[in-house]
Amino acid sequence: MEVIYPHLGTISGRTVFECMEKEQYIFQRIRIDQPDFPGSTIVYDYDVEAKTYLQHYFDSRGVTRFYQMSLEHHTWKLWREASDFSPLDFSQRFTGEINASQDVIQSAWKKAYDGMNWEHDFRVVYSKVVI
Repeated sequence: MEVIYPHLGTISGRTVFECMEKEQYIFQRIRIDQPDFPGSTIVYDYDVEAKTYLQHYFDSRGVTRFYQMSLEHHTWKLWREASDFSPLDFSQRFTGEINASQDVIQSAWKKAYDGMNWEHDFRVVYSKVVI
């Protein structure tokens, strides 16, 4: 995994996806190779009533967030536009383009302080590594 910040450059890390509870939940654990960046644990779930995917985010700073999620036609999207466990200082959007033949997800996060004017925050490149 590489995290690419416009003003900081590329920072390496590792993310691991694991299935749990008969594949009802997926865990994602992220570790960044720089002490100034938080590690995180993410749980993916499906809301049967709303017919939508959900992401529950927890990081080493004590930040907890709840994201809506979609996964359609090789495009993975996350968004957070309302306060939840943490105050909403800014809205967030994530879009990842999945290239299964190359085992790569090219993605980017955007943020908006007013909920309307979106700006690029950072990119993430997930590459499959077989251990």
